[in-house]
Amino acid sequence: MNFSMRKVSAVMWAKSRALTDKNMILGPVMILGLTVGMRFLYQSMRNGEPLTPTLLSMVLNLGLNMNITMTGMFGTSAALAEEKEKFTLRALMTSSVSSLEFFVGSILPPFLEIMAVNVALIPVSGVSMAMINVPLYLLVTAIASVTSCIIGMIIGIFAKNQMSASTLTSPAMLVFMLIPTFGNFTPFLEKLSGFLFTGVVAKMVSSYAAGDAFSLGILNTAVLFGEIVLAVMIFAACYRKNGYEAD
Repeated sequence: MNFSMRKVSAVMWAKSRALTDKNMILGPVMILGLTVGMRFLYQSMRNGEPLTPTLLSMVLNLGLNMNITMTGMFGTSAALAEEKEKFTLRALMTSSVSSLEFFVGSILPPFLEIMAVNVALIPVSGVSMAMINVPLYLLVTAIASVTSCIIGMIIGIFAKNQMSASTLTSPAMLVFMLIPTFGNFTPFLEKLSGFLFTGVVAKMVSSYAAGDAFSLGILNTAVLFGEIVLAVMIFAACYRKNGYEAD
């Protein structure tokens, strides 16, 4: 398969323009604002006392999971659905853009935006940077962010327009966002969360908030890398099946 950085750059330019839409810009701002709001709400409930590790992890987990799922899944699916509405996706196909070039060019702009917010959420949530293994934090959140973007692209391929993309994305967002966020409340949700890539993120955050070390065990590694590989395979198959792969 040929790979051209010129074609990747063209796709990236189109995707970057979509991210500058006012509705897309408001997403990260809303997530950061909500995280700050939850932090001060919990502090007011404790009469100004420091937040407990459980509350700290809830604040950061809420922000992270909202950012990874909302920006990743909804942002990419809505952008792809918009291209289908305007027939620009079909134009890309006729210009011989391969699935790999389209994939890389579509993933990078939202991925970079998500990662910037992921880093900003650490001080915003009140979790000390000294409590976090930053390289591991970046690695885990990066894999989760890419996986979320790919799922959004898969949904976008099947969506007829932006409205249907929003409808189709909502169930996936609820599963990947709410189960890890509230996994600590019931044993069933906690166990189920362990098999989700966002659940690995939540487990990591809970460990750091409690002052404990976190390492990627066999299950966490299998979940992170297994789900991203599966998502890539499904996207490639859907891209070809729907006639977007050039001959």
